[in-house]
Amino acid sequence: MYLKFEIELKFRDKIYGGLPKDKDVLKNYVKNKFSSEDTSPTADDLDLTEEIEKRTVGFKRDDRGIYIGSYQIKAMLAQAASLLELTITKRGSKQTMREGLIIKGQDEDDTFTGEKIYLLPRIMEPTGIESHAGNVSTPQGSRSILKTLEYVLEPTVKFQLWLLKNRIGEDNRSKKLVIKDIKKCFLYGMELGLGSHRKYEAGKFDVVRFEELPYEESEEINFEIPLPKTE
Repeated sequence: MYLKFEIELKFRDKIYGGLPKDKDVLKNYVKNKFSSEDTSPTADDLDLTEEIEKRTVGFKRDDRGIYIGSYQIKAMLAQAASLLELTITKRGSKQTMREGLIIKGQDEDDTFTGEKIYLLPRIMEPTGIESHAGNVSTPQGSRSILKTLEYVLEPTVKFQLWLLKNRIGEDNRSKKLVIKDIKKCFLYGMELGLGSHRKYEAGKFDVVRFEELPYEESEEINFEIPLPKTE
């Protein structure tokens, strides 16, 4: 069903976190950006105990370390496909990038980590913080702010990319997306970057591994659904 690739990215310099670390600010951010009232999962992913961190923009983290979401990689690829005009020239490519592409995080030992893409080697705390001045628009007009951003220096991320096989063309003459198009998105993504503060050239990376895995098509589908327990 899927074409699968193992991919490893190495950040050239800093990757910045992009989530507000004040609970009330964070809840409003999630609600406005994703139109969701359920903000508890995102809030639980952040350490919100320090008073000084109310002015800090940071990373998601759990007891296993700092991570970014798989959706960030998908968003980068979708943006690259749009800017490269693949969504115009390749039939059905917008839907393929949105729904026919799956990102699965991997740990240092290649075990899957789901939608969490951990910064490797495992990092429990950011490398440092930086302060940047900026402007925001308010009902009272524009005002200056000082934003403190967490960053991690030169981490690596590992993940598998799964593509629905029927959505990918067989050769470069195909009107569908082909593997070369996906590679172009990563090539442009290297300069587009990941994380926040990208307009200041942050989050750029190099692709250090892009390896296609052997294609296996099983005739038998077994979901291994467990039977209910009986007393």
